[in-house]
Amino acid sequence: MAIICKFREIAAVSLFSICTVSNAATVYLAGDTVDFYYDNAQPGMAAYGTLYVIGNSISAQSVNLSADAANGNSTSVDALGTITIVAHSGYGFDFVQVAQFGDYALQGAGASAGVNSTLFVEDSSNSATSSDSTLTVSGLGINDGGTHEWQAIGGFDLSTASWNNVNSIELSLDTLLSATTLANGESAFTESKYVAGGLVTIETSAVPVPAAVWLFGSGLLGLAGVARRSDKPSKS
Repeated sequence: MAIICKFREIAAVSLFSICTVSNAATVYLAGDTVDFYYDNAQPGMAAYGTLYVIGNSISAQSVNLSADAANGNSTSVDALGTITIVAHSGYGFDFVQVAQFGDYALQGAGASAGVNSTLFVEDSSNSATSSDSTLTVSGLGINDGGTHEWQAIGGFDLSTASWNNVNSIELSLDTLLSATTLANGESAFTESKYVAGGLVTIETSAVPVPAAVWLFGSGLLGLAGVARRSDKPSKS
């Protein structure tokens, strides 16, 4: 799936975008039963820091993904990106979960902060097999001038029949952060501290070998045994 980095209002940054850039470099990270691939040359990648993998989870600590406003102004920042995930031979996808965490602070009756994160998953070889979901955001709304944490969590069940035999997926996350104030003296701020992470966690399971394969294999072993016996010289 081709992803075009986009700009909304003030700025745009990409999380894991695979964008067409002349000096693009594909980064490979190995998990336990999956491999991760992403382009490290898309605009805004530095905002997310270094990506790293533990087990089948990939994460990144954001360093500059935020929106803030004061004195009747508003601002927003949009993060869109894609990462390719390939299951190892003999494994299939069961579930993918994304957990995203951030901070916010509000001061004044007209101050507000917004987080809107949408997750997309698509079969790398067949775009007809795809799904999208809005992450569930919690923790926003406390307006006391102090710093508080928000979180957004979502995922997909990939163990259903429509995802059978899919061994490579494109996972995209589109995050829109906004900060709004309505009057002088007010302030609003929100930031993403961990994108995809806390984590993007991939659950897999071993793909069972069809019974026909086992029967075929046992049949071959049986034939081999018969062949060995027939090769032995007969006793007179």
